[in-house]
Amino acid sequence: MTPVQPVRFQKLERIEDLERVVSLLCEVWEAESPVDLINASNLKLMVEADGYIVGMFTDQDEMIGAAVAIRGKDALHSHFVGVRPGHQGRGLGYLLKQDEAEWAKDEGFRVIRWTYDPLVRRNAYFNLAKLSSKVLSYKRNYYGELNDGLNDNDETDRLMIEWEFTDGEPMRLTAPMEADSWDFTERPAALLDLGDGVHQLVPTPADIEKLRLHEPERAQAWRSGVRAGFAKAETEGYEVTGFTPDGWYVLRRP
Repeated sequence: MTPVQPVRFQKLERIEDLERVVSLLCEVWEAESPVDLINASNLKLMVEADGYIVGMFTDQDEMIGAAVAIRGKDALHSHFVGVRPGHQGRGLGYLLKQDEAEWAKDEGFRVIRWTYDPLVRRNAYFNLAKLSSKVLSYKRNYYGELNDGLNDNDETDRLMIEWEFTDGEPMRLTAPMEADSWDFTERPAALLDLGDGVHQLVPTPADIEKLRLHEPERAQAWRSGVRAGFAKAETEGYEVTGFTPDGWYVLRRP
């Protein structure tokens, strides 16, 4: 990983700065327009409601990241956190989340909640292993159909998670197979029981975005299989407790 570059964070309020946020988010989400993301006028309303709208800038004043969060009754709801392509993979997303957490703490919030696609492995590892967030629930087709670039032609299943601003370590469990090699013909529900009476694992694809573009049927099999795996585990009383470095959700009975 390339070392983190010097950055500064700035709370944004002017409409021209909010337009820059929208443009950056469209670039990150590969969206042709902000219709299914967010527009500057919506961000302006969030500013008036004292929400969290922050830009991350280099020392040359280039905006390379942005985050948007909405006040809730008992938690801050993180809506967008994005780092511009070309600057990703350098730990900048982690810095954005830390700034968001500091702001939330100063505002009296104990936790931050947000959703993410359970098939995106890098986000699962970041959220559950690096941040030690807790999974609250599996949401089937939560946002309905979106045409925002990354979610085109797929249902929007999401995991709702909660972060209490704590650090965590990756899970150390080892699966007997590679997560990406799951055979949906033999096992339509993507759920692996380790046979210890305690743990089950749900696999993830190595690159769901690439599958959506080049192997849409395989991508759909992953969506249906992971959905079924989580549903089966829930009926058996298992809860998500972490995510392994090699791409598996770790579930166990409380």
